[in-house]
Amino acid sequence: MMRLILLSALIGVVASASCPTGCSCRNRYVDCSGRRHTTMPDFSSLGVASNYDTLDMRNNNLTTLDNASFVGAPFETVYLSHNNLADRFISAGAFEGLVDSVKILDLGFNNIQKLPTALKELNMVEELDVSHNPMRFSNSFPADIMRAMGDTITAFTFGNNQLVSWPESLNHFVQLQKLHVDQLGSFMQVLTPEAFHGFETTLLYLKIENTNLIAVPIGISKLKNLEELHFDDNPQITDKGVLIQSFPLKFEPPKLRIVSLDGDGLTKFPPVLKYLRALDKLSLDRNLLDFLSDASIEGNVTATELSLVNCGLDRIPGALSDLHYLTHLDLSQNDIKTIEHNDLENLPTLEQLVIQNASLEYISNNAFAALHHLVSLDLRLTNLKQVPNALNLMHPCPAKVDLIGNKVDCMCETLVWLATKTEWCQAQGSPMDITGDCDTIDSTVKNYVTKYIPNCPQYKVDHNIAPYNHG
Repeated sequence: MMRLILLSALIGVVASASCPTGCSCRNRYVDCSGRRHTTMPDFSSLGVASNYDTLDMRNNNLTTLDNASFVGAPFETVYLSHNNLADRFISAGAFEGLVDSVKILDLGFNNIQKLPTALKELNMVEELDVSHNPMRFSNSFPADIMRAMGDTITAFTFGNNQLVSWPESLNHFVQLQKLHVDQLGSFMQVLTPEAFHGFETTLLYLKIENTNLIAVPIGISKLKNLEELHFDDNPQITDKGVLIQSFPLKFEPPKLRIVSLDGDGLTKFPPVLKYLRALDKLSLDRNLLDFLSDASIEGNVTATELSLVNCGLDRIPGALSDLHYLTHLDLSQNDIKTIEHNDLENLPTLEQLVIQNASLEYISNNAFAALHHLVSLDLRLTNLKQVPNALNLMHPCPAKVDLIGNKVDCMCETLVWLATKTEWCQAQGSPMDITGDCDTIDSTVKNYVTKYIPNCPQYKVDHNIAPYNHG
């Protein structure tokens, strides 16, 4: 009887919970974003048994946070970005209701000039974003506040185009695993070798983007366990700024697996790549690789995945044949018009080839003959008018061929071979799925091959079907 009474009481509490005014609630998520809120909603309506753990207050007109802002709101994740919050209007007890609950706090894109004192009270915070706030100096990141969070913070995002000095107090983040720096002031061109002091052995992920740095920071060489480095859209770097001594090469075993140097003003493959013995994924997108020649890739580069999107290429570089472990290649958004018979012949391990949104208009019949491991071919949004006949020489068949966005001519003369090939692939136990639409008839390519091609004269001749048999 007592259990029944307690159960009824609990049901009554849950049933009485309602979503705060001006918000919507679903799946543990309280969504108050973009509702023109000028003050925090009243969360008491959620009830004491609330299981909502995420609060989204992004894109509102909040200017202040007081001691009552989060009363009755023990959320684990709180998004407050894109408001007008200023540190001087965030009270010392503003996060009182979140002290023992919040783990992820986003304060990006506000008007905060200095880390608010209220952050010192957060006992559980693990991820903090204060990027794109007008925090100009090192003292915008007070040591006492950084120290108070140092035992729990594992991910930190900061940066803006007004920041003129690197925050030395970062060294209090002794558990830091992920650091994201988005923008630095235009006069910050070099980081000191001690920039990452305090978390040299814990940092696993580093992203630095949209800066005027002229060299990859020397301090990165001290990051013993770094696995992922994204140094993107730093156009002053150029080839000479990718210094070999800036990379963590002295540690055993090597850990750096993923590297992106997108939009860094490069013209060739950086020589340091041959020293990155654990490298698996490499991206050099948005660099004009004018000097990517057969001599550009030196040493035994271990990358299996390579992205060269929007690199100003007008042909498939012969230098790629030096990448003996390559399985995934993305050449999208380049001016490559043709794939000749020998362009890919030295990439026998290739499993996925992507050339999307490109000028491609011709593929040699022998272009894919050496690609015995190719599983996926993505040719979306190119200038191809026909299904590549090069598929006919592929053994085994690729599982996926994507031609979406191409104006494919679907006619008996051009696709009888594809029907025969598709049937052969099916019989071999490696069916080939082709997606795309015909330009000459209202049909998908797949439907045209299965429905219309069997009625074509040449198909009937090839399959010894009597002319009078129309299926």
